[in-house]
Amino acid sequence: ASSGTQIRGRPAFGRCVAMPRNSRSAAMATGAERRVDPADGGLYTFDEIAEFYRGEFAKKDIRAYWDGECSPAAEPKPKAKAKAKVKAKAKPEKSTRAVASQDDVLKRVGDCKVIPVIKIDDIAHAVPLCKALKEGGIDVAEITFRTECAADAIREVSRQVEGVCVGAGTVLTPQQVDIAVESGADFIVSPGFDSRVAQRCRSRGVLYLPGVITPSEVMVVSGGKFGLKALKFFPASNFGGAGTLKAFAAIFPQVSFMPTGGVTETNIADFVSLPNVFAAGGSWMVADAAVKKAAESGDWSGIAEGARKAGEVARAAATKK
Repeated sequence: ASSGTQIRGRPAFGRCVAMPRNSRSAAMATGAERRVDPADGGLYTFDEIAEFYRGEFAKKDIRAYWDGECSPAAEPKPKAKAKAKVKAKAKPEKSTRAVASQDDVLKRVGDCKVIPVIKIDDIAHAVPLCKALKEGGIDVAEITFRTECAADAIREVSRQVEGVCVGAGTVLTPQQVDIAVESGADFIVSPGFDSRVAQRCRSRGVLYLPGVITPSEVMVVSGGKFGLKALKFFPASNFGGAGTLKAFAAIFPQVSFMPTGGVTETNIADFVSLPNVFAAGGSWMVADAAVKKAAESGDWSGIAEGARKAGEVARAAATKK
């Protein structure tokens, strides 16, 4: 039986043919020795193996894998294509849905008025939750990158819930922009502003709603080379709420906002009734306890009803502008 090191849960393979320690060390130092990686049958030097697995495993574990699992081959074999791309990993299937135009998405968000900010802990909840929201009249959903299954949730909703505009929230890096767009996201939301994220969104042609708070932040993001005129105001309740946005209306007439953070059913009207607010984000209608209860019972009507009430309150307040 093998006692070799297991990498990524692979079953242990037979130990490789032993070499004298000094010969092995010399061969490794010169990069001359090549061994078969049992993962794909390719023939590699220690340096190539180490580079491929670098960042995933400690060097001592990689060395143990080399010594215990990788066997010398009598005849050279073609290098497997999989190793040509260092640290290549299997990627999830990309969404085939085209990214909607930024103007169309912004109009969808503005028409919806209340945007549920969703944290998906269980991928099985994503589709029935968004179907219930749509049944209740909310056809825009922001799924946040706060859990490991966020990208999968966006992908499943974009594929299975027809007519729903899906956004990715809590996006912090350009790489997350790529993941979100390739999963089917129609817009990107960040808690703050990052120029790299803005540039990646521009190159991908996807609407970017970055978070701002101060007048200086609004000036930087809405002016100059960025020129973003639709922004997220976050966290709204901690920084003056509707009062701050009223003040912004006078000095930034060309900018509109989506307040999020502390927005509830009782105060959403204060926000969406403002002329410079196009929508508001909140999570009270998708609270963890409510989602868990619906999932356990299989009855999502409570979520649909909560969405209906939230939408009615928001749209009624918006008509008073």
